[in-house]
Amino acid sequence: MKKLPILIWLAAFCAVPVTAQLATSEAVAAIDNIPPGPVTELQALVASGNDTRTVALTWTLSADDARSFTTFGGQIVPTGDVRGYRVYRQQEEGVEELVATLGAGISEFVDDVVIEGASYTYDVRPFDLDNETNVDVTLGSTEDLARIVLVGGASEVVVETRIEGELTFDSNLDLQDQEAVTIFTDEFIRQLAEALGIDPSRIIITDIQQGSIVVSFQIADGGDNFPNEPTSADALVELKRQVQETQDLFATLAPLLAFVDQSSTVLVPVTVPVDADGNAIFGWFTREGDAVDFDDFFLFADNFGKREGDVGYDPLFDISPNGAVDFDDFFRFADDFGKVVANALSIQG
Repeated sequence: MKKLPILIWLAAFCAVPVTAQLATSEAVAAIDNIPPGPVTELQALVASGNDTRTVALTWTLSADDARSFTTFGGQIVPTGDVRGYRVYRQQEEGVEELVATLGAGISEFVDDVVIEGASYTYDVRPFDLDNETNVDVTLGSTEDLARIVLVGGASEVVVETRIEGELTFDSNLDLQDQEAVTIFTDEFIRQLAEALGIDPSRIIITDIQQGSIVVSFQIADGGDNFPNEPTSADALVELKRQVQETQDLFATLAPLLAFVDQSSTVLVPVTVPVDADGNAIFGWFTREGDAVDFDDFFLFADNFGKREGDVGYDPLFDISPNGAVDFDDFFRFADDFGKVVANALSIQG
């Protein structure tokens, strides 16, 4: 039999259908089906700050909010991969809504878009690339009730900004020598107050460490005592500027090595006065005795008629918040007049 020419043979071979699939090197996306651990100790509290009502949330971070690595099958694999937290809010029987998306490592949030008199339930869910995790609580439990808040109710916190810093000096100080410590701290306060243009009483030393002298301090707000002085925040800005521009800011004290801004915003719980039934009492202004009496009335009368922006306006007396101490507040105060404060001793203590 005569052999086919080689070209005809190759053409016949190539015409045969190929059913086998060739392997590719393209990456196949993996699905992470392991959700991060839930947050714990979620708490919602009504906060008073900047003359408005807000809700302050705090929680303990997810256990997976620290990306680490472990050995598995001879390979290094990541464990824990929280990318952030989503904050959800539901008003009474309404629809749940997303109000914030936060980064990893954040454990508090202030919700400043709330309605006076409304109640809200909050959920904070850690998320990774493919999952998010609801808060794990039993309905009706203490943990569940802690995330429910009534705006204008009796649970409050104050949003407080603490202006703090740390200065390191190239010098040694014997902390056992009380006289030397007193001389150093007095001179530090004097020079810092003079540089910032504030009263020395506003500077509070919180810690001094040995070696290169590390001084931790706070700058208190001037308030009504020093109305013409810069605020604590402005004073700190001025300190940063002088540290950057002036080499001998504390020339007669010691060479300055470093400055660290340690300012922070903290949520300070406030115990609200309540009656025997647990209802909030807003008219006990004096915090004296155990009832709302004429001393509270005279204090309210002194503030009656003041509006937001007026000198001496205090939102404490704007019981029905509308930016003015008016008859709405008077009628609300009248409702409280004569009431006995059930938790007066704990508040005064």
